[in-house]
Amino acid sequence: MSSITSSLSNLVSSFLDILKSIFLTFYSALETVFATASSLLHSIADLFSGLVGFILGNIVIIGFLVAAFVGYSAYQQKQGRNKKGALKTS
Repeated sequence: MSSITSSLSNLVSSFLDILKSIFLTFYSALETVFATASSLLHSIADLFSGLVGFILGNIVIIGFLVAAFVGYSAYQQKQGRNKKGALKTS
């Protein structure tokens, strides 16, 4: 009788171990999915951070060039000179 009880105990223990391993497998897979999604979102945030920095850096340079052009044009008009190809109206 003791061997039957021991066998049933081992059977129940094995069945519970199988259920535990299935649960841990699904938990691990779900954890991997969330870790991958988190890593992806972090990478996208870093990408946009770099992109915004690049655009802002270029806006400063373009703004400086536009300001220099406007200043040069104003200086040329003050001196009474027209741009090449422009017709004098007076």
